[in-house]
Amino acid sequence: MRVTTNQLYSQTLNRILDLQASTRDATNQISGGKRITRPGDDPVAAGEVMQIKDRTNAAAQFDRNGVQAESRLTQVDDVLGGVSNMLQRVHDLVLQGRSESISNADRDSIAKEIREQMEVLVDLGNTRNASGEYIFAGAAVGTRPFTSDALGNVSYNGDQTVRELQLSDTRTIAESFTGHDALFAVRNGNGTFIGGRVATNTGTGQISDNTVINGAAYVAHDFRISFTSATTFDIIDDTLGANVATAQPYTDGAAISFNGSQVTVFGAPNAGDQFTVTPSQNQSMFKTLGNIAGAFEKGYANSAEQANFGFDIDRTIEALDRSMEKVAELRSTTGARLNSIAAQRDVNDQVNLNLQTLRSKLEDVDLAKAITQLSQESTALSAAQQAFVKVQGLSLFNYL
Repeated sequence: MRVTTNQLYSQTLNRILDLQASTRDATNQISGGKRITRPGDDPVAAGEVMQIKDRTNAAAQFDRNGVQAESRLTQVDDVLGGVSNMLQRVHDLVLQGRSESISNADRDSIAKEIREQMEVLVDLGNTRNASGEYIFAGAAVGTRPFTSDALGNVSYNGDQTVRELQLSDTRTIAESFTGHDALFAVRNGNGTFIGGRVATNTGTGQISDNTVINGAAYVAHDFRISFTSATTFDIIDDTLGANVATAQPYTDGAAISFNGSQVTVFGAPNAGDQFTVTPSQNQSMFKTLGNIAGAFEKGYANSAEQANFGFDIDRTIEALDRSMEKVAELRSTTGARLNSIAAQRDVNDQVNLNLQTLRSKLEDVDLAKAITQLSQESTALSAAQQAFVKVQGLSLFNYL
């Protein structure tokens, strides 16, 4: 087959251009350290690298979320620690005010400090994070969650949304608690039921030692222990409007069992005195502190009032215990969340390391191989250029 001069020039030039392109690619790979400098270098690997980049970016965001969650939960724990200290101080004040050796004036002074502690609790509940968001407001981060009226009643203005941060593709973590869950949703009594003393009682009888002895038999009804005389009582289910027991003999300090529960009435009840046993309900910490202050402000002037006072204070101590247990539970949950975040961040770090390793294998250049290839391409290019110079000098007239 006859090869024309134009064909020869064209083929040689194309070969030189191909070698120049290969040399340029090898140079770029060596200087950049990347095997893939454009998608066309390896379309399949380039696609995988793009997916890895997306996952790496997501992992970086998950890590930032974890840092933020740790910071916010640490702040929540600090605030709850303040609440715990406040409750302990109130507990000490209650025990001090319970003593019969102090006067009503002294109790009034204690009530004033307890109301100051209520303001401390309001301030703690209205804590903001570094972003200026109220930490106990739920999703209503710009709304002051706790406000008090002129009578000292505190209301919750946030919502019930628990804010969460994404720690992985499939896992989220709550960054706080709603104010309702933290400071309002505290069960009174023993957490199942609460014993009460009717304010109109004229005797010195009190009710205490409220315990559940058979959870399977317990029914959440309203019950009443009604004294028909100083030595006998009836038990009435007010929910059903039926008597549970009648003409029961009363023994001072003896346990009274019914409905899977057990209570103790002690002292000297009079005929007509009544005690209630009702299901526990949520009672806010603010309400508990208000009840304590109110009891101390009221004081007592006779034995019947003293019995009411003693009963009220005993119930508030019980409510304080529930509040302190609630705070301990919240702090335990916060600690568990912090541990969970730390563990998840370790997992995320390992995943990120694996992604970086895989990406490196896909796109990083083998320098030894690339340098060898550049040397080969450069040698071939030089030879092709020299050959082209010689081909240019070929002509029939050179031999005539």
